[in-house]
Amino acid sequence: MVTFHRFFCIFMVISFTLLVASPALAVKTATWTQQNHKNFASGTLESVAISSNGKVMLAHKLKKIADETEELYIWCLAEDSLGNIYAGTGNKGKIYKVTPNGQFSLFYNSPEVSILSLAIDVQNNIYAGTAPSGLVYKISAGGNTPTTILNADENYVWSLAFDKSGNLYAATGTNGRLYKITPAGKADVLFDSDETNLTSLLFHNDQIYAGSDGKGTIFRIEMDGTVSVIHQTGQKEVRALVAGTDGDIFAGTVTTQSPQPGQGKPRQRPSSPPTPDGKPPEPKKSSIYRITPDDVVSRLWVAPDPLVLSMVMEEDNLIVGTGDSGKVYRVDMDGNFVSLAKCEAGQVIAMHKARSGKLVLATGNAGKIFELADEYEAKGTLTSVSHDTKSVSQWGKIHWEGSLPEGTVMTLATRSGNTEKPDNTWSNWSEELSKPDGSQITSPPARFVQWRSTLSTSVATAAPVLEKVRVASVHFNVAPNIEDLKIHIGPPPKERQNNKQGSSPNNKIRSATWKAKDLNDDKLLFAVYYKGINEKNWKLRKKELTDPSYTWDSTSMPNGRYELKVEATDKLSNMENEAISIKKISNPFDIDNTQPVLAEIKSNPTDDSTFQISCVVTDELSPISSASYKIDSAEHWQAMFPEDGILDSHREVLLLETKKREGEEHTITIMVADASGNKSVARGSF
Repeated sequence: MVTFHRFFCIFMVISFTLLVASPALAVKTATWTQQNHKNFASGTLESVAISSNGKVMLAHKLKKIADETEELYIWCLAEDSLGNIYAGTGNKGKIYKVTPNGQFSLFYNSPEVSILSLAIDVQNNIYAGTAPSGLVYKISAGGNTPTTILNADENYVWSLAFDKSGNLYAATGTNGRLYKITPAGKADVLFDSDETNLTSLLFHNDQIYAGSDGKGTIFRIEMDGTVSVIHQTGQKEVRALVAGTDGDIFAGTVTTQSPQPGQGKPRQRPSSPPTPDGKPPEPKKSSIYRITPDDVVSRLWVAPDPLVLSMVMEEDNLIVGTGDSGKVYRVDMDGNFVSLAKCEAGQVIAMHKARSGKLVLATGNAGKIFELADEYEAKGTLTSVSHDTKSVSQWGKIHWEGSLPEGTVMTLATRSGNTEKPDNTWSNWSEELSKPDGSQITSPPARFVQWRSTLSTSVATAAPVLEKVRVASVHFNVAPNIEDLKIHIGPPPKERQNNKQGSSPNNKIRSATWKAKDLNDDKLLFAVYYKGINEKNWKLRKKELTDPSYTWDSTSMPNGRYELKVEATDKLSNMENEAISIKKISNPFDIDNTQPVLAEIKSNPTDDSTFQISCVVTDELSPISSASYKIDSAEHWQAMFPEDGILDSHREVLLLETKKREGEEHTITIMVADASGNKSVARGSF
């Protein structure tokens, strides 16, 4: 309470100071609206879910079935005819059993590192594929000593599947082979692929479908061993294959490295190298592909997460487990989706739809087993990102839209502060606001604001839905700003750049340019004044300019040194008594419309057959900036230099030594210019 009291006092002093220094509020009201998946997903979610069409609702409950396995990964799940669920784990290579009443026990402790795959036959015998020896164990339902039915030159048995005749198929790595094991225990290679690993299997319509790691290929293998490629996804791995209710097949892919047997906790991945234009590469997205019975392949869904690790069908929807955020999604047949829940573990590696109707999830990092319940969480929150209003603002009302089934409640609260990231200098959360059609925000004036929506239900099967949030604010009026005020000879530089003729600027024209900013985005008007350097009173040249530049004829002003003042006002966007004006004064500049004076051109012959030509040039107001000459009818002007080699003074002595030429008399023309662009020409003979 002491900390908050101190903060509140300091904040009120600051707010009062701001109000005194700038009492006006801008007329224009700003509205911050959030109403789609991208908006809401940028916030912080606690026990809430977001659909692809931007609806926020309570997440489904996740009930822990087992969280004491002491394993890093639970790789696979399978169910026998009695409703017992078996879980294969790593990195200790154990199989656990969960009975229908939830009793959890160790079923088999293998000498292998990982049990990667499980399958159960009609007699309830359990088959387990392992790593790193690439074995397949057969274990009776009673848990007797297992029999090894496959011991080939493999490291991994990634997936197991039965056909209708009781033949078992094993997808392996690192040789990418598919084995067929008969009920009698005879094992043969049915398909030897060019891929490193065959990672997923599905028996469907008397055919075997296999997904690979490497090129992300989906193969179809006939019972006689004939193989065809259905689709090459172009992604790293086909991690999951499931059959739909209408004959379609769905394939879930992985674009980055998926969990591997024997790995410890994942390390931070290095950043991807930049693209040739220096920008970071666009992250690749995992996908789900739909394959129709006539082999038409289309992308059904692009996942928000990098890893699609597991899938099951639930009626006409796919339930999808992902990594590395541990989210579970429901995806319909049009590609619409909603996040159902988020596991505390990072990867939902396996899923199983039990005979009882339960949806069982197995996770990695760490290895746990959950049930995804039909019931919603009792309470959840969505906290928005902090919104920057660009300057201190007064808050209006917050509106929200959605639906409230009976037994559900939704409220919103706000807080504000002057740092981009909320910290202990921000205000506390306001009281919970309950009027969706407009509740007054009570958070203190500040630059940043944030809202939090709290959704709750007392009915396990009903949940409130949030669809849209609008926050109204009005800025404290901030003074405009003028910078980079410059005076130019000729029109503004941009006009000169647009001059296609490329002619020299008219030295009789002067222009002023400046840059103006207004944090409130108010429309600005400018007025231009001038005065002599020693004068006190400013004289108006032009008012109500809308562009940050002004051009005038300098001959309307006597020669001399001047200053220019630009005033900016935001009165067009504010009430008359609330507008703010500011001014900016230029550096002193000269108005000089008098030409330099060229004295008589003198020429003196020398003893070495040359002429020494000289001329004195003077200018009262501006230094001489250039000098050039022509002899007779020469086509081009040539540079001429003063006796000290530098043109920088109001008086210069120009010198030229030239060879004697044929003929009795020659003409020299000298042209000079001062720093204000005034030019003079004189002619002499030698």
